[in-house]
Amino acid sequence: MSTKDSVQSILAVVEIGAPLAVGIIQGILVLKFVKPRLLARMGGLASVVHSRANTLLSVVQLVVLLGVVVGCSAAYAPRTLAWLLERDLLPFEPTLLVLRIAAVIAAYLSGANLVHLTSALSGEPASNTLEPMSLNDRRQR
Repeated sequence: MSTKDSVQSILAVVEIGAPLAVGIIQGILVLKFVKPRLLARMGGLASVVHSRANTLLSVVQLVVLLGVVVGCSAAYAPRTLAWLLERDLLPFEPTLLVLRIAAVIAAYLSGANLVHLTSALSGEPASNTLEPMSLNDRRQR
């Protein structure tokens, strides 16, 4: 394996890993700070957020997003582009750049969706609403 090949493989991993990590960090921050406030404002509708149907749709969405990540990643983008051009499914002509942008966006969204899905699957109501620790508790430890 030459140096050029190893650099390209590292860049392919970073191309997917970086947006996935940013999505996971964003999902954790939303889960910790935004979601408790939204659930408090929703009142009786908060039970819909933790429903089984919502969890099932989140699993389906994660599978679709991961399929887009794999199909549009650097390794499979030329094959996916040829397949899309053969079938004329999109209202515009896709390019390799459009497919790679779709892979980055799908990786970001799957990271954020993964955090919310793990929170919904935990089943514990305390894990669904994370409260920040007070400074006094941190100093005692």
